[in-house]
Amino acid sequence: MHDTVIKLLTLIIWALGALCSSGLMVFVGGGWKQGVLGYVAWALIPYLTIAVIQLCARFFHLSRPVNLLLIWAALVISTIGPLLYLDALFVHVDAQGALAILMIPVIQILLTLLATLMAVYWHWRLRRHTRKPADIRNVSPLFSIPRIMTSLNKPQGILLAAAMIIFVLVYALISLLQSADLKTIAIARDVDTFILQYCNNNKVLPVSGVLQKQFPNLNRESGWFFYTDDKTYLKVQYPMRWWNKQAIGEPRISEFTATAYAYIVDYKC
Repeated sequence: MHDTVIKLLTLIIWALGALCSSGLMVFVGGGWKQGVLGYVAWALIPYLTIAVIQLCARFFHLSRPVNLLLIWAALVISTIGPLLYLDALFVHVDAQGALAILMIPVIQILLTLLATLMAVYWHWRLRRHTRKPADIRNVSPLFSIPRIMTSLNKPQGILLAAAMIIFVLVYALISLLQSADLKTIAIARDVDTFILQYCNNNKVLPVSGVLQKQFPNLNRESGWFFYTDDKTYLKVQYPMRWWNKQAIGEPRISEFTATAYAYIVDYKC
């Protein structure tokens, strides 16, 4: 396949992937007003990252094999996004779906970083073989971070900076999710206090009707589940977006993302 055809195909797939991902995120977010400000912006970060890396590759005139590696990686990663969204929304629908959708951009970003690091290493190997012997002798053998940073060429420096920025963005997103979960944890502690006090005062666990009367807003629609036989058995499950050390109970792990999507507390009286 000719290089021009590959580039054109990659551009089309990239645009379609970004468009489909945005549309599916709007569908999940319940409209453009909420979706654009949150879900869509998050879904488009991988495509923005791919675009920046492709522009850097073109600007610095990378060798043909390295450039083709980045182009094929962009094509595959752009295609993976919509396929994973469709799978989570319509094929394997489960309680972990919302978290899986949130993690899809992270998967795309990690794959993009992996392809970028492979391309940087390959480019470095090609340049090393074309260096003059005098240049090699002038390189200091001592290992130090300043020497490594100053020895990077412009493409490598820009890609390293982009990787650091993406890492900070992912870390910030996880921190935001953990902060948002603090409200849910506070409610879970209130529920826990009520159940323990009720058990201590009445020597039995509260039945479904008592829990629904005390906490009318906690239902399956809001992600809360009260498993009980209205006699001696009671489990409370509340939703979470990420692991949080302040959460009470045992985490429930998503098979899709291997992250906690809920916590469950078992009560006995």
